[in-house]
Amino acid sequence: MAQRPTYDRDFKLLVTAQFLAQGADGIAQAAFADILVLEPTSQGTPGRILALFAITLIPYSIIAPFLGVFVDRWDRRKLLAWTNAIRAVLLLTIFLWSRALPGDGALFVAVLVLQGLGRLFLATKGAVLPVVLHEHHLIKGNALSGAGGTLSAVTGGGIGLAIVGFLGANGTLTIAGLLYVIPIFAALRIGTNMSHPHARSRNFVDAVRDLTWSLFEGVREIARRPRARLPLLAIFVLRSFGIFIAVLIILLIKREFIDQDDHFGKIGLSGLALGFAGLGALVAAISASRVGARIGTGGLMVLGYLSVASSLLLFGRPDQLWELFALAGLSGAGGFYCKVGVDAQVQAALPDEYRGRAFSLYDILYNLASVVGGSFVVILADSTIGTMLTGGGIAALFLAAVVAYEARRIDIFSPAPV
Repeated sequence: MAQRPTYDRDFKLLVTAQFLAQGADGIAQAAFADILVLEPTSQGTPGRILALFAITLIPYSIIAPFLGVFVDRWDRRKLLAWTNAIRAVLLLTIFLWSRALPGDGALFVAVLVLQGLGRLFLATKGAVLPVVLHEHHLIKGNALSGAGGTLSAVTGGGIGLAIVGFLGANGTLTIAGLLYVIPIFAALRIGTNMSHPHARSRNFVDAVRDLTWSLFEGVREIARRPRARLPLLAIFVLRSFGIFIAVLIILLIKREFIDQDDHFGKIGLSGLALGFAGLGALVAAISASRVGARIGTGGLMVLGYLSVASSLLLFGRPDQLWELFALAGLSGAGGFYCKVGVDAQVQAALPDEYRGRAFSLYDILYNLASVVGGSFVVILADSTIGTMLTGGGIAALFLAAVVAYEARRIDIFSPAPV
């Protein structure tokens, strides 16, 4: 009998590095959110939140296509280590250089760099995971990796919000920087050969040309494979829904449930909403591999859409806190079901030499979806929050039918090995 993925040494080291890094992400993001969104003096409006998404995500998305080529060319073990090392140095020295930029410039730069390195780390992890696992364990491995990563980020966010309340944002960023150091050692201990040989370019011009051509090949390979193309489009759309819901939950907390001057109340409720989203992801994680074995990766994607649609239609006009938390939890479960199906399907649909580029494209779509989701909140700002949420539920239900039709057409509803 093949070993279960949790018994594989290199898989353990890989997810250990991932969980610690994403925990540090959550702590750092809590500190930045406190300063830029939740602080009473900040303008936590849809436009402000959208600007934060746009400034930090669009520049990264422009250069990110090349990151997948690096994942496919560079030493992946070193990438896993260096992405954490640079983030640690950035946060531990932020007090030395932050005053060199006007206003919130240093904060936006820090968020941008952390986001870019974090996505490079996860793109590398996505490309490495099939190397350290048997293909029959991809759904279970992705469920463990995805659930652990999500819970680590959510737990980190909750811990970060608590630390902010005691030590302030600066102390919280220092703790996050120290935590980034630990994954470096886990990554360097991975013994599996994760690199692939590539011809070395003779000079800089040749390197740029080769990278551009390699990227084009990766996109072309994905475009000609419906079983890779559909999952990437599906996660882009559902991620947009997830951000749409998250922004509206933040606005509900600020406007409907907490007094404007109650800073700690906003932190507490935001932490609870985040916790319920993580709880939903945990429920999905426990059941994803078993459900995937019955309905396949396509079924998991459709289930994700149906869960999000249900959350919006059932709890889209929350008058009480439990309804707000139910909205966060059910939508969190839906997003995770879809993500597990997408991860496993993309990995199975592409040869190993294209997976790095595929997961970089995945990350670009994932980030741009944040801007799209925030944009819809701004565009629909004249509508009530309840109307926006209910309308989103109707749209998600329609799109679930579209994804189901396409998934059946390309035959990815077949029971999947776990």
